Amino acid sequence: MKHRFGTTVGAALLGISGLLAAGSPADAEARAPRSLTVYEHDDFKGRSAHLSGNDSNFMGNYWSGTGASINDNISSFRNQGDQRAVMYSDANYSGAAYSALAHSSDSDLTHNSNNPARFDNVASSVRFVI
Repeated sequence: MKHRFGTTVGAALLGISGLLAAGSPADAEARAPRSLTVYEHDDFKGRSAHLSGNDSNFMGNYWSGTGASINDNISSFRNQGDQRAVMYSDANYSGAAYSALAHSSDSDLTHNSNNPARFDNVASSVRFVI
């Protein structure tokens, strides 16, 4: 009888510790694998939009709270996700590609050393990759 009680208590404690380790929904959101915030102007200024999945055409994506399209209007970004985001100059993941590493940012897409120079205001699609 003592053995069963000990096993039950141990299982209950493991369950509680698992709940505590899981954290809050905000913690899970902060660890999102796909999380790219794009900005209208350099230095993360102007209007912004959040992208959390592959998108083959930005024509239907708008700056937050507006009817203005982000297509060919992105000048800076923050990649808060755990995956690399590859932005393309054309729809359907084609054209010149800009690779934004996980947990990276670029305050001016005009000047790039490891990506196409002058990627300012040309992004039209994005694909997240590991």
